[in-house]
Amino acid sequence: MDPKKRVWLLILIMFLLVISTTVVSVGLLYQTSIKEQKIRLAETAKSQARLIEAVANFNKSYSNNYSPGAREATLVQIREAHSNYQGFGVTGEFTLAEKKNKQIIFLLSHRHYDLDNPKPVPCDSPIAEPMRLALSGKSGVVIGLDYRGAKVLAAHEPVGVFGLGIVAKIDLAEIRAPFIKVINITAIFSFFLITLGVSIFLKLTNPLLRNLNNTIEKLQKVLREVKVLRGILPICSFCKKIRDDKGYWNQVEVYLRDRSDADFSHGICPECMRKHYPGFLQQDTHKTSDQDSVLSKWF
Repeated sequence: MDPKKRVWLLILIMFLLVISTTVVSVGLLYQTSIKEQKIRLAETAKSQARLIEAVANFNKSYSNNYSPGAREATLVQIREAHSNYQGFGVTGEFTLAEKKNKQIIFLLSHRHYDLDNPKPVPCDSPIAEPMRLALSGKSGVVIGLDYRGAKVLAAHEPVGVFGLGIVAKIDLAEIRAPFIKVINITAIFSFFLITLGVSIFLKLTNPLLRNLNNTIEKLQKVLREVKVLRGILPICSFCKKIRDDKGYWNQVEVYLRDRSDADFSHGICPECMRKHYPGFLQQDTHKTSDQDSVLSKWF
């Protein structure tokens, strides 16, 4: 594989490992956050429902002189309190509604969409699911579509008087936003740091790798030469020179010296002594046995 491709593959693998770990960790934190939000919304919806019931019961007992009746007195008080409440978070809000003529009629101004003129929603509509559950007398927390059609985490609670239902909700996108931001930031910084780390690592290890490759090449060359010495050597029948793998003819001692750790010292064997230097041997012609002693002393 090309070295550059190998480096990019290494960066990609490390990046995917970091991102996978981050996604799993953030996912666990997200699930924990959802659980905490569910508990908080459920407690808020229940407390608001019980408060409305207390105000309504009080008005039933002490608002006989109010001509519109206890129900309208209760709604006036709730609307007045609601007008001074901005909601929670960026998208969180309370909604109060009743069911009338197969429609969900919202009684408080909305924080989004239709604001001070809340539009009714048909009971069989796929939106406003949390409020539909509250008006059906069910208490709990769901992830569903609100009156805008936006996906929300909502706690729904029936109000025990006047057939009302209350919902405390927050957009799911708002809950997810910080976790998505963490993943994006982690991805950017991880890629940068991994790329920087790999670059520094390669800068530090490249000299070592080059030395290692040079050593490997030398060892391979030695092994190849050892194989040549173990094979059939082309040698001249007359001058006894050996032909190397490049086609050059070398003296035997030169060829072996370059391909092994052996060194050579030159001398003359007894046979060559008698052939090339007979004068050294004529001094002892009367004693043949002394020739060997002379040769042995000479060499």
